Amino acid sequence: MMQSQSSTQEMIKELKEVRSVFSNCEKAELQGYNRELEQQARLDLAISLQMSLDIDWVINKFMNHIHAYFLFDGFVYTCAEPDTQIKQSRQRGHSCFYNLNIEDKDLGKLKFYRGRKFTESELVLLENLLTILIYPLRNAIQFKQASLLAHCDALTGVKNRSTFSEALNREISLSQRHDHDFTMLVIDIDHFKKVNDSYGHSVGDDALKAVADTIQKSIRTTDMLFRYGGEEFVVLLGNTDCEKSYHIAERVLESVRKINIAVKQQLLELSVSIGMACLSTQDNGESLFQRADAAMYSAKNDGRDQIIVA
Repeated sequence: MMQSQSSTQEMIKELKEVRSVFSNCEKAELQGYNRELEQQARLDLAISLQMSLDIDWVINKFMNHIHAYFLFDGFVYTCAEPDTQIKQSRQRGHSCFYNLNIEDKDLGKLKFYRGRKFTESELVLLENLLTILIYPLRNAIQFKQASLLAHCDALTGVKNRSTFSEALNREISLSQRHDHDFTMLVIDIDHFKKVNDSYGHSVGDDALKAVADTIQKSIRTTDMLFRYGGEEFVVLLGNTDCEKSYHIAERVLESVRKINIAVKQQLLELSVSIGMACLSTQDNGESLFQRADAAMYSAKNDGRDQIIVA
């Protein structure tokens, strides 16, 4: 009887051991399967993030994907160059913060928020997921920087002539469609050749940058400033009548007079001549520019440092 009981107990023990072996095998197979799924998911995400070079699209696509693995209530992404901010939902509560960079290139900052604290395991998971974002984000940033350079003047940083015609025609079309006023300012730096001849092109470049910066600060954020060529700039004032446009032109005139550039222990005096033309029913982009440009030359011929309205 004792021997039979002992044999039964040994058999039960053996069965438990066999079941344990099969259980471990199943777990190992399941873990291997999950790892394969995870690797495939990471690969799919990496491929999908390469489908666009738009920074907003890349960031939002990444966020939508990781939300299934990493719960958060909101986020903010900021980048200095190019100037970018993307945010979503709630930005309060507990947070975790990452400086994104690769090969000493700054890719911006990313901050996540939610009501409860992030656990260590969640942060490890997030950091692993962020490695998938880095290269697509770098590509999108480089593309945007290249696009901005193609449309901006390298010296002053304002829009360049290659973008002027398209912007002008678009603004005129919008003004005519919505029956809005529209005004153009053509601005030329007075005696600029004398600045270059007397002080050199380096000082001339400083003067150009200072004038461009001053004009940009004197107009509204909705207005558009272009370097048309040499020392000549153009400002497009959308939805602005002649009276308001004249006040803006006066602000530009006065602000340029206050520019202080020290050269050889003396201050360089700068001024501009401004030609202004308000859109009429007969105007197209070319005729409007010709009228504003002719008014600018009248201002120069009539003594400079003034505004002439076409």
